Amino acid sequence: MMAAEFTPIITNEHRKAASHLAWLMDKRTRAVKAQATVDDVAQGFGNDLGDLIQELLRGGHRLSKANFRRDMKKLVKDYARQVFEVGWEEGGGDVADVESDDLALLEGFVSEQQNYVNDFSDWLTDKESDLDVVPDRVALWVASMMNLGQQAKTRAMGDPVGEWEYGDTEHCDTCLELNGQRHRVSWYMKRDYNPRTPGAAMDCGGYRCQCQIKHVKTGERLL
Repeated sequence: MMAAEFTPIITNEHRKAASHLAWLMDKRTRAVKAQATVDDVAQGFGNDLGDLIQELLRGGHRLSKANFRRDMKKLVKDYARQVFEVGWEEGGGDVADVESDDLALLEGFVSEQQNYVNDFSDWLTDKESDLDVVPDRVALWVASMMNLGQQAKTRAMGDPVGEWEYGDTEHCDTCLELNGQRHRVSWYMKRDYNPRTPGAAMDCGGYRCQCQIKHVKTGERLL
């Protein structure tokens, strides 16, 4: 006999959070541009992830936790490929020129992010979770997706020199020390000094980080 599929216990709090999240998502601009940018793709990922979360939190038999996990992992994979390609092209590259180490970056990102999905779904369906912070959690997923696109862009640009620049937020000691320094992007990446990226090696961990690495000649954001 096959075991029945587990359906999470959905409380009124979950349904209320789902409705609130739907309102936040509807307020966002979902403009479709002729040529998508890294930001466009990352925001699209956030919108679709928000929609998926709403289906889970609304309860009933709309979406089981097992199916949420399956669908979210597919979402991560599909959007990661898209944002990588768009970033590569933004950097002036031809996707036909992508090499094995570049693909390893993409595959490693997908694997890492998919590994977080199960814990994320458990958190969403835990009645003790503070569901008011769901939009903040979605923003962290979006930030990671955006960073992948930026990394692809800098690789296509040939590892340019970038300068660390403060953002408008409270800064940690690492960001304070890095501010104004100039290095090739690969120097920052080898040390995991990755601004705005959750889990990065700065003392702030990249959470709520508003720092940027900008091209020393053009001022364009690299990371």
